[in-house]
Amino acid sequence: MSARRSMTRQTGAVGPHRAVWWLALLAAVWTSIPAASPPAQALEPGPTPLIEEPLPSWPRPIGMEAAAYVLLDTTSGQVLAARNADERRPVASTVKVLTALTALERVDLDEEVTVGDEVLDVPGSGVGLQPGDTWTVEQLIDGIIARSGNEAAEALAVHVAGSVEEFLRLMEADAAAIGVRGLELVSVSGLDDDNLLSAQDLAMLSQAALAHEELAPVLARREVTLPGEGTVDSRNLLLGSYADATGVKTGFTAAAGNSLIGSAARGERELVTVILDAGDDPARFDAARRLLDLGFDAYTVRSLSASLGFSVAGGALVLEVAETDLVLPAADEAVLELPIAARPPEGDAQVPVVSDGEEVGRLPAVLDRSRQPAPTDDPAAQLGRAAVDGAYAVLRARAASQELG
Repeated sequence: MSARRSMTRQTGAVGPHRAVWWLALLAAVWTSIPAASPPAQALEPGPTPLIEEPLPSWPRPIGMEAAAYVLLDTTSGQVLAARNADERRPVASTVKVLTALTALERVDLDEEVTVGDEVLDVPGSGVGLQPGDTWTVEQLIDGIIARSGNEAAEALAVHVAGSVEEFLRLMEADAAAIGVRGLELVSVSGLDDDNLLSAQDLAMLSQAALAHEELAPVLARREVTLPGEGTVDSRNLLLGSYADATGVKTGFTAAAGNSLIGSAARGERELVTVILDAGDDPARFDAARRLLDLGFDAYTVRSLSASLGFSVAGGALVLEVAETDLVLPAADEAVLELPIAARPPEGDAQVPVVSDGEEVGRLPAVLDRSRQPAPTDDPAAQLGRAAVDGAYAVLRARAASQELG
């Protein structure tokens, strides 16, 4: 008798004891399979900047020696200063910002994690994790961000996704949702210098991390308390030396050099700066302070809006530019150049934004027709409206200029 027929005959009628045994086996197998991590739902790109890059005449840092840097205003998405900002290069442990963000999109801070053999023999900086230790997600992320714990990153990845490889794919997907596309990550800790990101990539990822309700407070901690280590200081010295600092993460390998993501907030403004391969310490922290000071002191937020009215017989048309905030040099004025003409435009328009005599971008102007008279086929009415419109046109330039906001 063939093995297949034998198996069929044996399993054709299953006794009650054997059925219970099979159910128990299936349950054990099922529970041993890691649950699929839910996709991140809240991550999305930051604001699209009206002004894509700083003008040559705008204030810029002098004497910066870092291989690459960027200064980003998070509210507007504007880049205020940059060098080689789009060049992808090794970034060391700064990638752990994405590691923490990917984890907190899928697990809670108070969730307990019992670590396994993935923490053995992980080189570089660590927080003393051993197989069998039980930490909360929050403690692991504290160890990752404040102390750059490489084995903590490995443990968190395995807990969230079942394996480091699967977690890396989640990191790449989350980065793409934020607008950082084309990453091919090989390390959740940044130890492998084949992780290639740009300063702009890290600024965008950090912008999302700082907007995350649970992660943002962790990024700002000057000290953390870890099992077995007690209370220890963050390696991000910017947090203790810059009064408005809110984060974010240090990084170092021989290939990446001394690197830093720094952030600070004043009032309603928040800036992120990324410095890659800055030279010997404390150069990266000094560079971050200089860039943040430049962003806060040499630039200001200007709110622009306008309303241009066109009187027509029996009603009016209004061309409106909604209030928009732009970050511009503090010494420069900004105006909107709306068309002041005898007749209203045919539809919506793009209005130039001029700063210090130079066009820096365009804003949409929407034509509001809600107060326009209903169309008519009566020739007499059309003639009368045309006559009234002609009379209004004489006064329109002066009246419209008074309505500019």
